[in-house]
Amino acid sequence: MKEKLMEIMDEIEIIDAHEHLPPERVRLEREVDVFILFSHYTKGDLLRAGMTEDQYKTLFNYEIPIEKRWKIFEPFWNKIRYTSYSRAVLISLKKFYGFDDITERNYIEISEKIKEFNKKGIYKKVLKDTCKIKFALTQCGTTKTESEILIPLMPLNKNGEMDTIENLTRSPYDENNKIKTIDDLIEEYKKYILKSKEEGAVGFKTMSLPFGFPERKKAKELFNNILKGKIKKIQPSIIPPSITGTNPIFDYIHDEIIKFIGEQGLVIAVHTGYWGDFRRLSPENFIPVLMRHPEVKFDIYHCGYPYVREAINLGKEFSNVYLNFAWTHIISQKFAIDAFDECLEMIPVNKIIAFGGDYSLPVEKVYGHLFMAKENIATVFVKKIEEGKLKFEDCVKIIKDIFFNNPYKLYNLSIKE
Repeated sequence: MKEKLMEIMDEIEIIDAHEHLPPERVRLEREVDVFILFSHYTKGDLLRAGMTEDQYKTLFNYEIPIEKRWKIFEPFWNKIRYTSYSRAVLISLKKFYGFDDITERNYIEISEKIKEFNKKGIYKKVLKDTCKIKFALTQCGTTKTESEILIPLMPLNKNGEMDTIENLTRSPYDENNKIKTIDDLIEEYKKYILKSKEEGAVGFKTMSLPFGFPERKKAKELFNNILKGKIKKIQPSIIPPSITGTNPIFDYIHDEIIKFIGEQGLVIAVHTGYWGDFRRLSPENFIPVLMRHPEVKFDIYHCGYPYVREAINLGKEFSNVYLNFAWTHIISQKFAIDAFDECLEMIPVNKIIAFGGDYSLPVEKVYGHLFMAKENIATVFVKKIEEGKLKFEDCVKIIKDIFFNNPYKLYNLSIKE
């Protein structure tokens, strides 16, 4: 039964609901070898295994012979090969290059095959032809994706912490425009949003940071004091447990921008959970924003891991919240399986988005991640069928919804046809 469900998933078109893929030429301009497969998230595993930043940078210094770089890499590869990040590497390696493992005997041959594969059309071959991805929503900092497959999402905040005069007087729309008032900055953000939409963006990404209540009077007064030189840098209030709190200027401007984005019919994607000091990124932080903006649609990334039930509960409590499994399947397959199982019991199925590869340069690994996502979802469905909670035909319908229909409708991708 699991194999049949996997076959059905292999036959359908996919919406990849979260990537960081740059234009294809960026990948093609890079010199590549076996270590391109260890760029992006596997870097974290290598560093946690004991590799230093300098050693990691050495892996991509092509002036150093590959043999020397391999000797640095091999001891750490043997430590991380069992992680979910590494499993995505091995699945993709087998699919595109025909090897089951990376060893001292074959790393040079693998490198030659990667170089040969790294040519115009690699995105189409990986994403469309192999993964059957119709659209991939990518956040690469530009609307110029140079591809019919890649659909841009843009960063919501382009002014950092909004805590110094340098950050507050910089226009997110036009660097030649000088910001003199808080309203100037908001208007420049509106121009940036409209321009991004005109150039094909379907949403904007923010983070689930601790937010204070937006107060225009307080924000304006603080803004003016910074521009007058009375305050050099805002020191945010502190919110337990001793994590950076809120900045009244950021709170106010961020809220105004979200309202405007919603008015444009665009989606707010929200990074939650796992990343650095993940205490600052709990899904709970976003509850006041959700309550203030019931008309705006929010795509909650990564199921909030490790705050999984908090994220799931957002989907349960708020009609404008969608749960996106981007990244989750390679963080931990066990977590992703449990989270998907629970989501099916708690959330209307039209609000679940099954997949986002969340990669940048190593486009090959999108396939490995997608395979793992299908594997996880098939595992849950088999369990539900055996328990008598779902019929096989129910699972087929849900598969089509979570992999395609739900993100397609949420991001209004019919406009890209």
